[in-house]
Amino acid sequence: MDYYEAVAGQPSALERSAAAVRTQLYDLDLDAWRQGTFGVVSMGASTHAGNALVFRLAHDRRRAVNLAGSDAVALARSGLLAGPADSYLFISEGGRSRETIEAADLVPVGAKLGLTNVPDGPMAAHVDAIVALEAGEDSRVYTVGYTTTLQACGLLADVLVGRDDGDDWHRLPELASRTLDRQASAASEAAAVFALAESIDVVGAAGSYAAAAEAALLLRESTRICTSTYETYQYLHGPMEPLRPSANACLLIGDGREVTLAQYLARAGIPTVLVTPASVDEADNLVVMTVPQAPTMSRAVLEILPVQLLAGEMARLRGLAIDGFLHHQDDTKVPART
Repeated sequence: MDYYEAVAGQPSALERSAAAVRTQLYDLDLDAWRQGTFGVVSMGASTHAGNALVFRLAHDRRRAVNLAGSDAVALARSGLLAGPADSYLFISEGGRSRETIEAADLVPVGAKLGLTNVPDGPMAAHVDAIVALEAGEDSRVYTVGYTTTLQACGLLADVLVGRDDGDDWHRLPELASRTLDRQASAASEAAAVFALAESIDVVGAAGSYAAAAEAALLLRESTRICTSTYETYQYLHGPMEPLRPSANACLLIGDGREVTLAQYLARAGIPTVLVTPASVDEADNLVVMTVPQAPTMSRAVLEILPVQLLAGEMARLRGLAIDGFLHHQDDTKVPART
């Protein structure tokens, strides 16, 4: 699907996917995933969704760990995979991530749940049960798949811990639509601020770290600008030292220390964009992109939407079509089923 079409179509995709995921979760026996430590295993963008899910589960004192599939495989080969978790969620939007599937094969049968948009894909044969996103087509650089994965993780968390976190899942498509509409002009303004940047640092904390990590990946894939991701307070301890006006830029996501840091950077002449639910005045070198206030999982969905718009506008300025990748690796996906 065309990138810009996929971004615009997310409200309807979220509504469609939520209905499908709710039904599936209701029909599944999830007792095996309600006890002990919960592990989330994935690669790429799905790993960033896992960050938000683990933070959400911590709200209910559920022990959880987010693992890259490659790390899970390395632990298993060392005889240590039994240690990190007692049950697992394996996430692969396309159902073909090689490391995620290999990790699933190394976990004992009985507590392996898969989350994918391709329920008849290769991963289905390596887990005990599948939850299908039913999100429809996605762009080559993931948009729909990422936000519907976040939503599905939030719905799963509610079921596993037996209570909701205050997310209004029925209203989320409306909030997504409003955010996309209202931040379109800010995205153009932000793209102009970032026009000369040779690198972009992306910063966020707690549940917003998911959006920061995904934003850095999205900007790399769509604009081919070098990016780095940092947790907010770690960023204060040295990583920001190379920042120089015009050559470097900073994207901050959050409503805590991120606000004062954004204002400081703007005063220092660093092109800065702040994605936040807080009321913050714009200033020289500072563009503010506002999202609705919401709990961890639905907020993670909303926080990435302005960045998707920003990535699209930056790609246009750079004369790039967001329709594929320059570098292809032949060992990241298993063959599709025939």
